[in-house]
Amino acid sequence: MLSCAAVGSVRKATWRQYWAFLGLNVLVSAATTLLVLTLWGRPPPSPPATLLPTLAVAERLASVIPTASETLAPTPTPVTYVVQSGDSLMSIAQSLGVSSDVLMALNKLKNADSLDVGQILLVPTPKSGRAPTETPEPRATALPTVTPLSDSQAPRVEIRGVDGVGTLETEAIRLLNTGGVARMAGWTLDDGRDHVYVFPGFTLHNGAVSVNTRLGTDTVIDLFWGMTEPMLASGTIITLRDDEGNVQSTFSIP
Repeated sequence: MLSCAAVGSVRKATWRQYWAFLGLNVLVSAATTLLVLTLWGRPPPSPPATLLPTLAVAERLASVIPTASETLAPTPTPVTYVVQSGDSLMSIAQSLGVSSDVLMALNKLKNADSLDVGQILLVPTPKSGRAPTETPEPRATALPTVTPLSDSQAPRVEIRGVDGVGTLETEAIRLLNTGGVARMAGWTLDDGRDHVYVFPGFTLHNGAVSVNTRLGTDTVIDLFWGMTEPMLASGTIITLRDDEGNVQSTFSIP
């Protein structure tokens, strides 16, 4: 049987055990404080970067990259031809390899024969018709040379008759040119009796002119000798000479 003193006795802690427990509490408290301070001083985490949508990136790139501008095709230089002496619309069309009808339509020509030397014609381009492979060079125009006039070009002036013989108001010598243009300045008419008429600067085309023996004012169809009395009579021989003295025609008044 145990004694009461033995059952109810309590063993008291010593001072060594108390200081050990107190030191452990201090270490735990210090570690906890240090952990709290460390977590408190750490900066908050940065939010994740937000990526731009693909459409926004494409628009931004489009605003930076310059847009290529449309390049216009150069306007072709018009092809032209200068009409030369002796040209006809048909010969031009053949030399250029185009249709004469196309040339007329393009240049708004109403008459194929009405071309002037130096006139500029538009030549069809590949869009408006067949075109020549190259623009023809204008032909060199030869310098004119002096050639003898043919019979059809040479003047042929003849005395064809007289009017009003012996009457001053109606007395006249009729001339007719059946050849080319006659420039009669310096030509003469004489009656073989010292009466000489010298033509002024007068041009007689294919046609007639009358030389009146009286006074008057010259026109294109009437010239005036300047006599104050009649000079023509039966048997008078009238001679027409050119400016070099060559006889062109004679007429004997019957």
